[in-house]
Amino acid sequence: MKCVRTMVIGVVLLASGPAWCQAPAGGAEPATTAAERPAAATAAPGTAADTGPATAETATAPATTGREVDTTAPSIEGREVVDTTTSQRRLHEFRRTAMMPQIFVHQWRYGEPPIPMPDSRSADQAVAQMTLAEAIQAALQHNPGIAAQRLTPLRTVEDVNNTEAAFDPDFIVDVNKDRREAPNASALSSTRINVTEDVNWNVTLKKLLRSGANFEVDFTNNRLVSNATFQGLRPQYKPELVFSLNQPLLRNFGLNFAYLLVTVAGINSEQAAYTYRAQLANFVKSVVQAYWNVVNARETLVVRRKSLALAQQTLHENEERVRVGLLAPVSVTEARSQEATRESDVIVAEGAVEVAEQTLQQTVYLHHDDTFVPRRIDPAEPLRVEPVQVDVAHALEIALEHRPEVVAQNLDLRAKNLTARVRENQLLPRVDAITSFGLNGLSGNQVPVRLNNGTITTSPFGGSYGKALDRLTSTDFYSYGAGVEIEVPLGNAAAKAQYSQAQIDVASSELNRRQLLSNVTLEVQKAVTDVVTNVKRLRATHLATELAEQNLRDQTRRLEVGMATTKDILDIQDQLTTARGNEVQAQTDYNVSLAELERSKGTLLDQYSVVVEVPGKRFVPWWAKF
Repeated sequence: MKCVRTMVIGVVLLASGPAWCQAPAGGAEPATTAAERPAAATAAPGTAADTGPATAETATAPATTGREVDTTAPSIEGREVVDTTTSQRRLHEFRRTAMMPQIFVHQWRYGEPPIPMPDSRSADQAVAQMTLAEAIQAALQHNPGIAAQRLTPLRTVEDVNNTEAAFDPDFIVDVNKDRREAPNASALSSTRINVTEDVNWNVTLKKLLRSGANFEVDFTNNRLVSNATFQGLRPQYKPELVFSLNQPLLRNFGLNFAYLLVTVAGINSEQAAYTYRAQLANFVKSVVQAYWNVVNARETLVVRRKSLALAQQTLHENEERVRVGLLAPVSVTEARSQEATRESDVIVAEGAVEVAEQTLQQTVYLHHDDTFVPRRIDPAEPLRVEPVQVDVAHALEIALEHRPEVVAQNLDLRAKNLTARVRENQLLPRVDAITSFGLNGLSGNQVPVRLNNGTITTSPFGGSYGKALDRLTSTDFYSYGAGVEIEVPLGNAAAKAQYSQAQIDVASSELNRRQLLSNVTLEVQKAVTDVVTNVKRLRATHLATELAEQNLRDQTRRLEVGMATTKDILDIQDQLTTARGNEVQAQTDYNVSLAELERSKGTLLDQYSVVVEVPGKRFVPWWAKF
């Protein structure tokens, strides 16, 4: 299999191809082809489509040595990353059940599955060079935390099916046989011991209709054998077919009213999908943060090493000047002290690089085989420094339209209103129209019966069981019934309390929606402010670095003519190091603020071409449509 242009995260895992693109052992599934997916979305600025593929020459070298470096990670230009929440294939996997004999054996011979612990010493020693977009793609595929969150929408889909199961027809078959021998107190039967044998085979079909009515079809069959002398049919066959309907007229009445709970479950399922989108955006933001933190730590290490190099150069020059008598020995001591301090700063910066790399490594969680420690990620994308123009009004308009949290909260309010409607209906008394219509038949072997006056008579309904069915379908023998059943709960405290709770839930959801809109507004305004501020910081810190470099050059020339001291040079070197560090931090903060701006607008997933499939039109069985 090859690493194709479309990847379904959580369902279709990329296998073989580049090493960083390999799926965990045992978890790979066939990948979809480009023809099976829509055309890929154009990558947004800042993704791999802008930067091009990473190469060994342009990628930043890893901070550690001795590892195998993977430089074959491809560009994802033109690739659409699809993060699936409602994959039918995944659902079918969870819905797959064993055959009945296997279930029976499993219940009687159940053993808890083992929970193996991985070897903590195993580690993937390779290093994968990735752009930011590639790191996001790999994290969506491999990170187990986001994979666990991906299952929540699948579970809510099953909640809808569970609620809709109330409309599934029930087919019941009942077969039983009873035999009874009892002393007889009746003089009419002319027998001391009454022996009866009943055989029943009944079929029932029940269905809840969308109008709230309970419809039932009962087909009962009875075979009776009795030794009573007045029993004219022996055995006696008595089939009966009864249609009954119990239709609510007040409580639970209304076209599709009974289906409202299924509608509420469907809304909750859709809400879960949008909630997952919000969680996914937060996760992508964490990947962006971890990625730029590595770049920041490495650039900071470069700054600290340059600072150490300056101190070492100053120490070497001072030693030469002391040797020829141009400087006092105290100048060497000052330079050596500063060298030791800056060497400590380098050690701290190296530790920060290691921590940042480990954080990115665990966030992306790129595994090979069954190794415990995932593969290291080598960022191959530089910090972006091009300023952007942002409009807070336009950003806020986009956020109100695209933020998945807003959509999820709107769905929650809709579900709460429907639930309140159901609870309000329960305040009504129960008035049900009850109707039934039945057909019956009778047959059996005719047995002569002697009456008290000595006359012998026989039943006119003799025949086989088939004859009884003929009499049933002739409609000559029927029964019907109609009535109204009224139930008025005194006080009705439970229904009133549930309705009050539903009203409180609606009010709470409305207030939460207002608070969410306020929070979204604040987040967008803050994100825009941060971007604007960081753009200004980029200019200011870059200028400060240039001025500090010029100042160092000037002071160095003054030192050469004896107009500056070693302490002056060391202080200016510290100022230059601070300016360079501030510039690196400003660049990092700027890139992180750009990601936060996209997240606050609800467009971060679109920026990296991550498409989340939300539940579409759900299949409804034909029997649930009436």
